[in-house]
Order: sequence, then structure tokens, then C-alpha cells
Amino acid sequence: MPGGRFGEGWWVMTVTRPHGTAPSDGERPDRAALSRRFRRPPRGRSHVTAENLAAKGDLEEDSAEAVVLRRVHERRRTVHAHLYIEELRDLASLWDGASGDDGGNGIAAGLVLRSRIGRATRRLHDAYIGVTDLPACLARVEAGDLPTEWFDQLVRAVRDLPGAERRQVDETVAGWRVESLSPDRFRTLVKHLVTWLDPEVGAGGDPASRRDVFLEHAPAPDGTAFLTIVGPIPEILDLSTRLDQAARSVQDAQRHALERIAAGGQDQQIPWDRDGEVAASGRPMSLRALRYVLLTRSPIATDGVEVPSMPLRMNLTVPVLSLLGMSDAPATLEGVHPIPIDMARTLCARATVWHRVLTHPITGEFLPVAAQQYRPSAAMIEHLRLIDPVCAVPGCDRTVLHVGEWDHIEEFDHLDPAAGGPTAPENLHGLCRSHHRMKTDGALDPQRSPDGASTRWAAGGIDWVDVQKNSDLVTSVLAATYQRVWDRFQERIRVAEAITAGRNGPPGDAFPGDEPPPSSEPDPPF
Repeated sequence: MPGGRFGEGWWVMTVTRPHGTAPSDGERPDRAALSRRFRRPPRGRSHVTAENLAAKGDLEEDSAEAVVLRRVHERRRTVHAHLYIEELRDLASLWDGASGDDGGNGIAAGLVLRSRIGRATRRLHDAYIGVTDLPACLARVEAGDLPTEWFDQLVRAVRDLPGAERRQVDETVAGWRVESLSPDRFRTLVKHLVTWLDPEVGAGGDPASRRDVFLEHAPAPDGTAFLTIVGPIPEILDLSTRLDQAARSVQDAQRHALERIAAGGQDQQIPWDRDGEVAASGRPMSLRALRYVLLTRSPIATDGVEVPSMPLRMNLTVPVLSLLGMSDAPATLEGVHPIPIDMARTLCARATVWHRVLTHPITGEFLPVAAQQYRPSAAMIEHLRLIDPVCAVPGCDRTVLHVGEWDHIEEFDHLDPAAGGPTAPENLHGLCRSHHRMKTDGALDPQRSPDGASTRWAAGGIDWVDVQKNSDLVTSVLAATYQRVWDRFQERIRVAEAITAGRNGPPGDAFPGDEPPPSSEPDPPF
């Protein structure tokens, strides 16, 4: 099986059996082999107790730190472990493997756990695995020997194993002296055990089955994002090599074009100089920049498959005062990506279509546009895209800008339109296709509050959560700031009038420099 590491200047090839092939019957571990290899309790350090905690932590026996850590140690072994097991068993009872990621229990659990639906569904599945297939290790948690974090690691490690092999792991790990193991030692032993039982799972699964391309947000709102490509090493190496060779060829062509221009050549085109930077600087683009440009601006070949032509669009929401340079409040791209205001101004300068979205001057609530019809108008849909680009179901993070459906919160009555919900922005929201089907089937039921400020979501007939209406976060801050500025301006007028009328005595007795006293209010964040 090939293995190695990139980025450190070396590559190691060890030859065993090809990766992904099943071991022969003679190679498969049996219970006797596991007994010899893993069931003998692993050696470790002496475990931590309330009595030796101070000595191991190099603390004074009666110090305040030692007293606090003894309380934490005892709480984690008793109260924390008890609550963890109770919740795990409750979540396990909600797991329904037939429902998949969009099942009603997953949605309801996401509302209660305050997490995304996919993560909540995995919590239900992991709880089911822990309770059903790892009972011996769960008993060690209940006894205070196995930390809850370690049990979570164990569940994730065996998630892709068949049930019988999970139970084999459970029986083996429950026999270890886990209280004397370090975290790294425990994680290593578990990985070795899982790899022994199923090399494919231990290595992370079949590389071919893990092919994926997905978008990740940068950890800091600096205007960047990541596009991650996952696949078998040979394929990724091939893509990287072809991209690098293409970038070097274009760089050579740019260098030759610049040389011909310097020699007096006329009408010389510089390849891939889309923004004119090469001509302006007189230098070819760097390989790093060329790799990016080639990857992001090359046409995508589909081998004759027709792709519906649709204009590429991005929704950029910018506070008007930031656009005018009067504030540095950030903009939002596609409703979820904060970007620096300088980048937003550059994008706005290139925009061909602008839409105005009005907000309440104090609360920042988006103001609706009027309409009376069943099908939302183009203006209403555009309004919804700008203010709510993500599926409205709490915990769902699917965008509805290009693939989604616009739905009435209170159902439209086709037989008696006046009796049903209106086709107006305050009664419309975007849903992903999966959750729109669930709402149509009655599994999800949203109800907008009488004042329109929030929506109450029910899953499976039970009311779970109230979600506040989306609003602009900047308006309320700027409104308070400008109110203070206006109050100061009015105070300056009052002082000037008082001085002119002579009611406050000579000008020197008034505020220094004819200015009101400085405000103690903190400056706004923007």
C-alpha cells in the first residue's frame, strides 16, 4: 500500500497489498489474534486520582488550584458522565436510519441542540452506535474511567465498521486500563485496532469513493474562501502536474510576448492578461497567480452535455453609507460571506445591475415591497434572494439563490385567495427542495407571528423554536451613532445661540472653543 507525505521534500513507498483490496482469510484478525495483540491491557502511566492529583500536577497539596482541580475531576467522573449518558440514550432513541439526513427527528434534534441539521443527524447516529454497539465502553464512561471525549473519538473511529466488528472493538477497548493511558496513546491504539479489523476503514475508506469538491469559508472574514478537491493521490497529483505545466507554458508565452513588445513589435497580444496587469507591469504573472487564473477562468468541458445558459450572478449587499465612504461597515456576499468594504467597493464598480433594499432606520428590518398575486413577481423573488439567500428551515445551510423554491409561509388558498396567506414578501421564504417537500407533506409547519417579527417552526406536530426575522445588523448601530451626532450638532447650535444672545456671559465662560463637552459614549464599531 503506498504511503507518504507531500510538502516536506520526501516520499516513502512501502509495498504490502494494494490499498483497498480485502485481506485474505488467513490475514483477517480473529479473536485469538486480537487477544494476543490488543486485549492485553496496554501499558501506560499511573492513573490520576483525587489523592495524587496535586503531586502529578506539581501543585501544593492544599493550594486553591489543587482544590479546584479535585472538584473538576470528581464532577467529570460523576455528574458530567451521568448527564452525558442520559443525553446519549435519549438521542439514540430518536435515530431512524430510514429517514436520512433530512428526517424529521434530525430537524427537531437540530432545533433543540442548536446545531445544523446534518450535524444533529450525525449526533443521533453516533448516539445509536454508542448505545447499541459499544455498551461495555459506555459502562466504563458511567464508571468514570473513560472520558466522554474519548468515547466520542471511539464512536467516530468505528462509525464505518459493520456492527459485528464494532462490538469486537467494544469488547477489546473495554478491557484496557484506559485510566492510565494518555490521550494520544488511546487515539493511536484505537486507530491501530480499527485498521487491524478493516484496513480500508482505518485508512479513511476507499480513496475513489471519497472524491469530492466542496467550498469552505475562511476562518477570518478577509474576503477569501477555499475550494477543496479530495480524491485518490494519483489523480490529484496528475491534476496538479497538468495545472503546473500549463501555468509554466503561459508564463513563458507572456515573457516572450513582453520581449517582442520591448523590441518594438506592434499589435502583440499577451496571453491570459485579462486585467492588463502584465502589460502595465512589464513582467509575466507568477506561477501561483497563473495556476489560479487557469483554474478559475478556463471553460468547463462537459463532453457535449448541454449546460443551461444562465448568467453568472453574485448578490452583494452593501450599506449605502459604506458605499459612499462614510462608514467602514462590511458588506455581505451571497448573504453569508462578510467581505472587506474595499473589496465590496471594487465589485460594485464593475456591477451592471443594482437593486435597492430598504431597511427600517432604527431596527434594520428589511422592508417588504407590495404585491397581490399567487406567483411571486420577479421583484419579490429578487428581494427575497437579497435578504434571505439560505433555506429558512433552522439548521439548514443550503443556499436557495440558484436551486431552491419560494414558498408561502401561510398557505395560499386557490379557491378563496382572500382567506389564505398573501403573496407578499412578509409571507414568503426560500426553502431547499428537500425541506419544501417536507413542508408540503406536513412534516414541517412554519407559522409567522402576528407582528411578522418571527416564525415558529413545528416538526412532527411539535412546536420547537421561534426564529427571528432576518434584519440588517449595521443599520441599528449606525442609527444610534448618527442620533448621537445629530444631538451633538443640536447642542452646538444651542451653545452658539446662547453665546450670541449673551445669556451665558462672555464667550470665554462658555465651552472652550465654543464646543460642547466631549461625549462619554464609546465610538461605534464601524
